[in-house]
Amino acid sequence: MRPSLLACSHGLTVAIKRTLRVAAAEAAINIWLHSVSWDQSILSVHNPVPRKHAEPYAPFAWPAGQKIDLKPRDLALELDLAGLLEIRQTRRVFAKPIESTALGEFLWLACRNRCSRPSPYGSDQESRVHPSAGALHPIHVLVASEGNLWMRYSPTEHALTEVLGSAGSATALRTETARLLNVAYGTLIGLVAEPGKTAAKYENHETLVWRDAGVVLGYMSVVAEALDMSFCPLGITGSPHLTNYLSTTELEAVGLAVLGAS
Repeated sequence: MRPSLLACSHGLTVAIKRTLRVAAAEAAINIWLHSVSWDQSILSVHNPVPRKHAEPYAPFAWPAGQKIDLKPRDLALELDLAGLLEIRQTRRVFAKPIESTALGEFLWLACRNRCSRPSPYGSDQESRVHPSAGALHPIHVLVASEGNLWMRYSPTEHALTEVLGSAGSATALRTETARLLNVAYGTLIGLVAEPGKTAAKYENHETLVWRDAGVVLGYMSVVAEALDMSFCPLGITGSPHLTNYLSTTELEAVGLAVLGAS
C-alpha cells in the first residue's frame, strides 16, 4: 500500500477509535447523570412532619353491596417466630382455592382493627395489628377470587363487602397478573391507598403512605407463611384496575399480591 494510503488508513483508524471513545464516554456520562438524577429525586423528597393544625379529611364513601361476615381465628397460633422467619419465602403455587374460613383467619391475623378512638383528622385513629403513621391507616385491602368482583375488607367489622361495579376491573387485573405468573386458583389481594387520611395530620405525607403499604405486605407475607399459604407480592401496583371503576381521585393503587393454598 502506498504511504499516502497508509497514512489515510491510519488517520481513519485513529478517528474511529476517538469516536468510539467519545461515544463510550458520553454513554458513561449519561448513565452517571441518570443515577445522579435518581439520587437527587430521592434526596429531594421532603421529610414528613406533623401539621401545626389538623386538616380534617372526609373519608371516601365506598359503594356497598352484599356484606359477608368472616370468622375470626379462635385458636391460638403456636409457632417459633425465629423459625418462621427463617423459612419464610415467596411461594407461587396456587393449586387450590382458598376457603372462606382460611381467608378470614388470614385477614384476622394480618389486618384486623383491635380498637378505635375519635381524632381531629376526620377519621378515627385505629389500633390494628400492624403499625401506621399517625394510626390513620390509609391502606384499604381488596380481595377478588377467580370470576368474582372486588370485595373490600373491613378491619373493624372483620367482614368483606362487595364493591359494586368492579367485576370487569377485577377480571382485567387477573388477566394482567396472569402474564406475570400462573395465578391458577389464587386470590388477588389489592392495596388501595387513601392519602387524604394521612395528609390530614402530616405535611409531605406521600412517603408515609407508601411505607404503610409496604408494612401491610410484610405482615401478610409472615401471616401467610404461618398459615401454610402461598403468598406472592407483585411489582405492579394494580393500577388502574383497582380504582378505575370509581368516580374519584381520592384513591390510589399501591400494591398487589396473590394469596392461595398450595
